Amino acid sequence: MIKRSTHNKLTDYFLLFAAFAFSVSILALALRGISGNPTATSGLNDNKWTINGPFELSPERGRFALLYSIVENHSFEFSPELGNFAQPDVAVNNGKYVSIFAPLLSFIAIPGYLIGRYLGISQVGSFATISIFALMNLLLIRAISIRLGASKIAATAAGAIFLFATPAFAYGVNLYQHHISTFFVLLSIFALLKSNKIWSLFIVFFLCAASIPLDYPNLFFMFPIGLFALGRIISFDKLRSRVSIKIALPKLLTIVIMIIPILFFLWYNQNSYGNPFQLSGTLHNAEQISNINPKDLQSIQEKKLLKKEGGQRSAVGFFQTRNILNGFYIHFVSPDRGVIYYAPIVLFGIIGLILAQKRQVKMVTLLVAIMGANILLYSMWGDPWGGWAFGSRYLIPSYAILSIFFALLLTYWNKKTWLYILILPILFYSIAVNTLGAITTSAIPPKVEVLELETLSGIVQRYTYQRNWEFLVAGHSKSFVYQTYLTKYMTPVQFYEILTLSIFTVISSMLIYQGSVTEKKGSLNV
Repeated sequence: MIKRSTHNKLTDYFLLFAAFAFSVSILALALRGISGNPTATSGLNDNKWTINGPFELSPERGRFALLYSIVENHSFEFSPELGNFAQPDVAVNNGKYVSIFAPLLSFIAIPGYLIGRYLGISQVGSFATISIFALMNLLLIRAISIRLGASKIAATAAGAIFLFATPAFAYGVNLYQHHISTFFVLLSIFALLKSNKIWSLFIVFFLCAASIPLDYPNLFFMFPIGLFALGRIISFDKLRSRVSIKIALPKLLTIVIMIIPILFFLWYNQNSYGNPFQLSGTLHNAEQISNINPKDLQSIQEKKLLKKEGGQRSAVGFFQTRNILNGFYIHFVSPDRGVIYYAPIVLFGIIGLILAQKRQVKMVTLLVAIMGANILLYSMWGDPWGGWAFGSRYLIPSYAILSIFFALLLTYWNKKTWLYILILPILFYSIAVNTLGAITTSAIPPKVEVLELETLSGIVQRYTYQRNWEFLVAGHSKSFVYQTYLTKYMTPVQFYEILTLSIFTVISSMLIYQGSVTEKKGSLNV
């Protein structure tokens, strides 16, 4: 006879395996791409791969161009063909075309590209790298939630909600850095929760440093994590009228690990820009890419820039406090990017946050600090819309943290039937919206650009997920599996309906099961 504790563990493992296998299947079905190994001189600049294909937006093209140049040309410099492909996210520096993106994502995606190239799907392999990090984020949300007191089923449901009911879904199937940035944040939090030993500090400080060559703004919302870790090295004790400072020297040495990613970053900058301290984001975009000598093009542009802007960009010039109110509106309320339109389900996490604070759950302050830094930073950003994008892609780390608090809410209020009655329709809406975004397009213009677009095109332009719906009903999907294997058997709308209903059925089943378990000692045993 199996003991109850053993039975519960087997049930836990089965549920985790089933949820993970399901998530792998959904991401595989939604992964964007087409077959082939395009090259800089044959294919990459065709509309099949760009406007109509997986490289519809310049961030994807720019990062893939660097990856391609590293692997195929053994160079950080872009050929004119690659420069054309990466346009407008390419600059001219020291007489050569270079990327304006932080480099680490392109390096991380190299194994996926090589495996994909071997299979004849190099682009798909590159994009699949991001899906792997998206899956790891699901597992980390689950693990962190459980460590903070959430039940296992609530934690698993919260991870799935993050992945499939927020814009994290759309950015888990293409080549953007957001899931890797979120992975760095979540892994650091988990390491600090898991242990107070030296190895956890090694992980945290390494990730803090590595986050910068991944995406420069990461520095700001990794900063609270680094500060928290530093508190485990340096402690202050008040002794009557004096303050005693204690430093754990063995732990202090863990900071040295930061040298490794910093040296990588300096090495890349030196080889790419001729200056180890040159930030690619401070370079000016090339206005045109052609057969003109890049040295001549650089000279022309520098004269224009000196006259127009007075020189080089500032690394902090992208952030202005006067943008904050408009940034808040764009990220949370606006119909073109607002969380309330694209992922209202995560807003339940705010209730979980309040309850967790009242129950004095550990690390709530740290989680709020990370989320606050993320929101504040990108509200000051000059382009809070994130260019042409699906939802607010900049807030993906905040969606993850809100999902953790959502798991705690489900745990604390698991017997409140009204909560599930309220949650389920909002969950269905959030899944429907984000599944639509995942299998169609992320090329949604912000409202501020629509009038000009309508003037140029002569047709009405949509600036919400209605544009995704029109794309779908017109018979289009960017899913690799759909385009390669399923077009003969179903329409894109039918494919979308199957995915949406499948995701909703699985997650809602977890929520219903969560509401049926018995509460014991302030937490849930499932």
